[in-house]
Amino acid sequence: MNQSTPNLHGLLTWLTGITHPVHKPLLVSTFFRFINLTLDIVLFGLAGGGVAAIITGTTAWPVFLWLVIVALVKASAYYLEQLTGHYVAFKALELLRTEVFSSLWPKAPAIVTHAKSGDILASLTRDVDRIEVVYAHTFAPVVSAFVVPPAVIVATGATVGWGTVLVPALCVALSLLAVPFIGFRSSMRATRQTLQLRRALSHHISDSVFGTEEVVGYGREADRLAQMDQLSDKVSASSLPPKRANAARRSANAMLMLFSLIGITAVNVAAGHSLVITAALAAGSLRLFEGPRGVEDAVGYLDYSLAAAHRLWEISHAPAAVSDGPAVYTNSKPPTITFEDVSYSYAAGGQDATNAPFALSHLSFTVPAGTRTVLVGPSGSGKSTTLQLLLRYDDPGSGRILLDGVDIREFTLDSLRHAVVVVSQKNQLLDTSIRDNVTLGAPAATDAQIAAALRAVHLDQEIAAMPQGLDTPVGMNGSGLSGGQVQRLCVARALLMEPKVLVLDEFTANLNPALEKSIRADIAAALPDVTIVEVTHRIESAMDADAVIELEHGHEVAHGVPREILANYV
Repeated sequence: MNQSTPNLHGLLTWLTGITHPVHKPLLVSTFFRFINLTLDIVLFGLAGGGVAAIITGTTAWPVFLWLVIVALVKASAYYLEQLTGHYVAFKALELLRTEVFSSLWPKAPAIVTHAKSGDILASLTRDVDRIEVVYAHTFAPVVSAFVVPPAVIVATGATVGWGTVLVPALCVALSLLAVPFIGFRSSMRATRQTLQLRRALSHHISDSVFGTEEVVGYGREADRLAQMDQLSDKVSASSLPPKRANAARRSANAMLMLFSLIGITAVNVAAGHSLVITAALAAGSLRLFEGPRGVEDAVGYLDYSLAAAHRLWEISHAPAAVSDGPAVYTNSKPPTITFEDVSYSYAAGGQDATNAPFALSHLSFTVPAGTRTVLVGPSGSGKSTTLQLLLRYDDPGSGRILLDGVDIREFTLDSLRHAVVVVSQKNQLLDTSIRDNVTLGAPAATDAQIAAALRAVHLDQEIAAMPQGLDTPVGMNGSGLSGGQVQRLCVARALLMEPKVLVLDEFTANLNPALEKSIRADIAAALPDVTIVEVTHRIESAMDADAVIELEHGHEVAHGVPREILANYV
């Protein structure tokens, strides 16, 4: 973290700085909340008085006329409150998510590799939602609770008599100033613990789902389910204190409302007020506590919102793992790649640390310019980490990675990643057309260049057969295409960028051997001088490589010609 987490004032200053465009609409929504809550009390008072007037035989039609008028005005105020409130809520969501995403974008993809599964998505969704609650369901209810009930009590006392409102005033004061603090600290502590446990449970479920093959392969289904049950039990136990505190606050407010009703009724009867007035004041006093109930609900939201705000602040202000170097990579020829005594640990954020497990440890090798080198080894051997460091998703804790003898940290990220292009097994496509996706890295590509790239990956005829051709939407994450078509489209995108280094990470996983062999030949023809670094589990695909490097536990255990290294894999 580049700076310490701020105190409450600093956190609120940061949040309000982001959401200042909604502050005026929020005040408008709060104003209509004032009207709505005030007329709610009046409406109940009129209804109670009207019923009493009918019982006593008093003329009731003026009361019911006012009842209709107040109901119409209240309905209008409620509609306008909801309209402005929802605008504030959705606009606040937009502002918060845009701000957090814009702060994350320059730090990608390193920030994702260091975060636990689901962390970033959870912060951009659930955490932002919890903060939005402050704007949608907290500010206006809390402010109106401290304004409307006291104002109504003062107005009633000045009109009917101060003795009449003494008990309700005391009850409302307790409801606003004492009840919200029942169990507040214990609830805050328990909520922070609950959120951490829920996060752990979410990570556990995500890891189990995405690692289903490994879980089943090693027979760990029962263990994973048992661990999930244990986490679920801890979440349930941790969430009990806030629920108990909320129940205590709800009960206290209900008791205070009852005391207020009894008190105002007793005082009016003792003072000899008419049944109509007594019933009106008693019924109206029931709604005095609608405001304090909003405070009660807000306190229940507050701990979640503050915890979420702290997490968003930490993610937004986390330092970038890598930064631009001073030079632009302009080499027009394929480079020689050198890993020079490279060590790397995920647990230490790339840096060496005592007892931190190393993904790579003192790794050294050279890939000559214009050759194809394949990395092999079991899962967890460091193959993908090697590729990620070459792309500078993160920097090694020690050692250097060189292109033609120059440390890649000397280059700007944009120029480096335009020269070193990756095609992986898990490729990402935007929910737009085939044309937009294939030209994502080379937006100025001509139709002839696009056609040549698609022809090289054997997609040209398949796309031509589609009704919309290149304008065909690929769907969310490429759902409109087959797995093989998605992979080939991503290869075509890489070819259009004319890279100097082509990084291939299991890019043929969804292709049959015959098609893979043909595409490899076409890639070699399209990029005759490119330096290729590849990870593959298909041994037959590595047999025609210039060299094979075998990794195990982050170490190089063999380096040589394919037939010698791969003999143990056949």
